[in-house]
Amino acid sequence: MNTQQLGKTFERGSSARRLGGDGRLRSVAAVFAGAMAIVLMAGCSGSGISNPFESGSSSTTKAPARTAPVATPSRASGGETPIPRAIVPGVAGEPEIRVRLSAGVGSLKVGSTGGLVWVTALGSERPPARMVAPVSVKVTSLGWEVSDAAGLTGRFDRQAELRLLAQANGVVDVASGPAKVLASGAGAPGVSTQASATLTLEGRRYPGAMALSARSDVGMWAFDVISQVGVEEYIKGVVAAEMFASWPLDAYAAQAVAARSYALHERQRARLSGSRFDVESTVSDQAYKGVELAPQVAKAVEETRGVVLTWNGSVLRSYYHSTSGGRAASAKDTWPTSRGFEYNLGGPLQAMPREETGQTSPYFRWTVSRTRADVSARVRQWGRVNGQTIRDLGSITQVLASERNPVGRPTRFAISDSSGRTFVITGEQLRQACNTSATGFSAVVRENRVNSSDMEWQIIGDVVTIRGRGFGHGVGLCQYSAKELAARGVDWRAILSRFYGGAKIERAY
Repeated sequence: MNTQQLGKTFERGSSARRLGGDGRLRSVAAVFAGAMAIVLMAGCSGSGISNPFESGSSSTTKAPARTAPVATPSRASGGETPIPRAIVPGVAGEPEIRVRLSAGVGSLKVGSTGGLVWVTALGSERPPARMVAPVSVKVTSLGWEVSDAAGLTGRFDRQAELRLLAQANGVVDVASGPAKVLASGAGAPGVSTQASATLTLEGRRYPGAMALSARSDVGMWAFDVISQVGVEEYIKGVVAAEMFASWPLDAYAAQAVAARSYALHERQRARLSGSRFDVESTVSDQAYKGVELAPQVAKAVEETRGVVLTWNGSVLRSYYHSTSGGRAASAKDTWPTSRGFEYNLGGPLQAMPREETGQTSPYFRWTVSRTRADVSARVRQWGRVNGQTIRDLGSITQVLASERNPVGRPTRFAISDSSGRTFVITGEQLRQACNTSATGFSAVVRENRVNSSDMEWQIIGDVVTIRGRGFGHGVGLCQYSAKELAARGVDWRAILSRFYGGAKIERAY
């Protein structure tokens, strides 16, 4: 994410016809309508999850007043003090989250583990279409064009948002993804309540629905692909993507709470701003690769269901990273704190002294070598892209830490060049600058990547040697430390308290 992922590199029919003229669409419309009616009815039960085929997916249900602590028999109560209920605006039960899987693509092929895909256009009078997977989608001068494996082709208004949903056993699978918690319709005639069908994209399975939204700002035929999924299913995918298999259960549980907190924080920000999606599926936010069959991960997520970190009555934007290297960073030194970014001033997100852990990470200490020309060119290019005066940098002659935080981690660096000028940028900016692509130089790879802002430079002749600590921005939870602490028997609540000092552990739903 602005969290850093751990780095798992470690290692059809010939005749087309319009949908409107296909009688089978009308024959299944009643089934589809019945399934959606059950979803809508269940949506009134206070779960907070919206119908995936309905516009305006943000929940507007008022959150309940703060109640007495909620006791549960699961590990989420730790067998000790019950977890109190938090008030999260717009969240009454498990909400859905909109995850952007692809941005500005020109075409798409979507499969279904159930063999069929429902396609509908929001605001269109055309009935929903049941299509044979895989389904291919693109935007043409005539609008959305959708073709299936049976040779069926349909066109929809380009201004409409398309929704795709998997079908299982000949009926709409309302239990997959967001509809999973809407199972008050369980056992209703003609509607499957088993999560047996999911959409597939590029070999990965995605629960819930997919929304396709045209992007005329990118190009005439471009569109975004957005997965709409229940938060808990999403968190399972995040934890599985962010941590290695076989790690301890309490590490997964700590990660689940941090990831859920980050997700709900971003969800609220996105919906207040009117964004079409809440989070990216990459480490720009949180790594997410859809359904992951990892029993221990699922157990950790289920046992901490709805649990988040809060600070001063709001859900914490709980950053996390791979490896701190023993010295944490502060959010206020790493990202903006101006209007709209005040959350980076939160006390639990600032560096504080703690036991040094995370030594099992291959990035606990690291050394890379570059040429002087290489780093100078990359830092200049970063300055051009970001409108910084360092775009005028000459050949780098010296790089020194000019400021440090209370635990000794550099926060700002003074960079001197051959013309005698000195430029000052933050440590995180310098890390990003060193890894920026520059014309005439090879792509940065794992072997020569600058992994964190905690670094020291040595320049001898044309050789630049950079020695550093950790991997990632260094704010919040250190994933390798969580692994080590959990292996020692430290539980997830104590792990979170160590990395987000002062934050409260509360239940959002």
